[in-house]
Order: sequence, then structure tokens, then C-alpha cells
Amino acid sequence: METEKANKKPVFSFLAIVLAVLVFATVAAHFFKNRSSGLVGTNAPPIRLNEWITSRPPDLNGRVYVLEFWATWCPPCAQSIPHMIKLSNKYKNKAVPFIAISVDRSSEPVKKMVQDKSINYYVGMDNGLSDRYSVSVIPSAFIIGRSGQVVWQGHTMSPDFETAIVNALNAPPPRDSGAE
Repeated sequence: METEKANKKPVFSFLAIVLAVLVFATVAAHFFKNRSSGLVGTNAPPIRLNEWITSRPPDLNGRVYVLEFWATWCPPCAQSIPHMIKLSNKYKNKAVPFIAISVDRSSEPVKKMVQDKSINYYVGMDNGLSDRYSVSVIPSAFIIGRSGQVVWQGHTMSPDFETAIVNALNAPPPRDSGAE
């Protein structure tokens, strides 16, 4: 009888931990969802990185581009990679660069994941850019419009992510403020 009680304690402890993690994840997701438009309508901070795992992206001025912050140790980030690859392929002919900035501390696992997952978009290492984008949860994605402003913020697996790319591409080009 005593042995049965002792064997149930680890199970209850495990279930309590799982429940706590689920509650935390739900609260965090709700918090992020309510903050998800924090940078929309503001000028996107420029991308200046010290290390690129892949080649550097082309000049982004006047282009729509996707920027995602992620990490190799983040399961939702890894799950979104096939989706990002698919969309990168789909919008390549529209010249929409997809850029993933890893918040990993070392570039070695990032290089391995880029190779193992056949990542076909631009990948660089974070050196403070996530702070300038106020990233508090990963993965976090941003769509930057031709005007250089953030037009969408959220998760790449969000149902409105691709719609936001299309909307950014269909938006009228920015007015040339230097012309008289």
C-alpha cells in the first residue's frame, strides 16, 4: 500500500509540471497576442548583423521582406521552418526576401540546422536586433513593407501571415519623399 502511494507521487508531480507549463504557455500566448501589433506602423530597425550563416540579403530598400527571430532549441521555431521554406520558394519570384535571425548564443547549432533542414532563406546571428524589435517571445515574425515600416507582427504559422505578405505586395509603392 505504501509503495503504491510512493509510485503515484512522481506521476502527480509530472502532471503538475505539465499543467504548469501549459498554463504558462497559454498566458504567454495571450500576452503576446495582445501585444502583437506593437511595432506595426513604425519604421523597421535596420538589419545590421556581425555574422551571417548564409549570404547576406540583398538591399532591402523599397522591398517587402519577412524577418523572423528564432532559435534552434525552440520546438515551435523548428516546426515553422518547413512553412518558411515553402513560402520563401513561393514568393521568390516576387523578390520577397525571408530573413531568419537566430538568438542562439553559438552559431554552430544554427549552421547545422541550416544544413540539416535545407533552409533556403537568409539566416544570421542576433547581435541585439531582437532588442530593437522588442522581441520577447520566439518565434516572432515581422513583415516589412516597401516603405520600410512594419506592416504585420506575429507568428509565421498564424493564419493571416501569408495574407499579410500578399497585402504588403499589393500595397501602393511609397511616395518618393525626395522628389519635388
